[in-house]
Amino acid sequence: MSGIPHISNDIQTLPLGDGASIEAFVRHALVRPALTHHESGQSADEGNADALVALYRRLVERNEGLERSLKAFHAERAEQERAIEARYNQLLSAITDYTFTVTLQNGVPVHTKHSANCVAITGYTSHEYEADAMLWFDMIYDDDRETVLQHTEKLLTERTAEPLEHRIVHKNGSIRWVKNTPVLRISDTGELVGYDGLMSDITERKETELALRESEARFRFIVEQSPIGIKLVSLNNRIIKANTTLCKLLGYTEQELARHYTQDITLPEDFRREKELLKKLADGETDEIEMEKRYYTKSGEILWANVHSRILRDEDGKPLVRVAIVENLTPRKKAEEALRTSEERLRALMHNASDAVVITDIEGNFTYLSPSVARMFYYSPEMLLGKNAYSYIHPEDLERIQADFTRLVELPLSAMKTMHYRFRRADGSWAELEAVSTNLLKHRVIRGIVTNARDISKRHREGQDTDEE
Repeated sequence: MSGIPHISNDIQTLPLGDGASIEAFVRHALVRPALTHHESGQSADEGNADALVALYRRLVERNEGLERSLKAFHAERAEQERAIEARYNQLLSAITDYTFTVTLQNGVPVHTKHSANCVAITGYTSHEYEADAMLWFDMIYDDDRETVLQHTEKLLTERTAEPLEHRIVHKNGSIRWVKNTPVLRISDTGELVGYDGLMSDITERKETELALRESEARFRFIVEQSPIGIKLVSLNNRIIKANTTLCKLLGYTEQELARHYTQDITLPEDFRREKELLKKLADGETDEIEMEKRYYTKSGEILWANVHSRILRDEDGKPLVRVAIVENLTPRKKAEEALRTSEERLRALMHNASDAVVITDIEGNFTYLSPSVARMFYYSPEMLLGKNAYSYIHPEDLERIQADFTRLVELPLSAMKTMHYRFRRADGSWAELEAVSTNLLKHRVIRGIVTNARDISKRHREGQDTDEE
């Protein structure tokens, strides 16, 4: 490039303008010395100048193209930013949440700004917040103010931006639950200069949660206070939880029961039956099962129970846990056993008794006859059942006995009357009877007149023989 003249002295005279003016200046500066020596033709320096001018043209054109591209990029980016801002503003206007900004100086809040959506949650406009610097604090529910202050203090001192749920008093006086989610703003120097926050209305969720907690508390109270045993059992029959009643019935603590499986405390033959029913329950063949079974108590005694089981399932129908309601049947079973024993003893006594025991209704029809009737009157009890007793009484005794029975019916429960009359046997002979009748018409089981009759025919004949002598 030694052939190119030095033009630094001419730079000061470079005209301001477009590329063509600059080009003319460069050409003039480069070719001027050469023309002085070679006015009649093109010199080598002039050729160099042409090449430099051509290169410069290409540089100018490229620069102009880059400038056009840059302008187009900035225009497109500005349009995108406007579109994003428009979508953001549209989104903010569509949601009930609102944003707020707190500006700090030396760690002290100096300004708070609320977005327009604040009115949807609090009832107050952003202008009202601007006019009253303490409005944000005044609207906090009294019982939650200390919590909010502690949260704010922790945010400023420890820089921990954790969400906080608390209550506010709406402008209309209603109580609303809100969730405050802060985001810290830190300067380049590491100073906390403010924080932004998103305020969300969570009243509906909180009310649902509170209602659910109250419902669960009531349910737990009902379960614990229930006079019937209740237990939760896993699908492999391990006892998960048991209420107080069941623990008392079985003699275990809840922790002790939780270490057992159903088969551990059930008589083996009863568990085999239960296992078959539980399989049908788990397979969905039935919604619930019910059976009587026997448990071993902690002390080794037998507890009779009626167990009603149902499986709880998830939304897809998958079994989760079994709920079993356990009703204590031991007192009833003992009563039934005592009744059976008593009935067997009574049947044995009546079968072997020499006296006849019969029960008649208010019309005098036989509703029960003891086996001894066959020995006394030669009728089987089945032959007389449903027949009217008056048709077997001697005609001479009938009117008197009917009057005695009528008076007995009018007497209170358990009233008794002794009577003497003759009763026709199957062979046509008459049996002399001494009978004691008891009014049990209003008894919840007997519901009739119970007569205990003794045959005194032999004694009567012996008395007559003595008189004749």
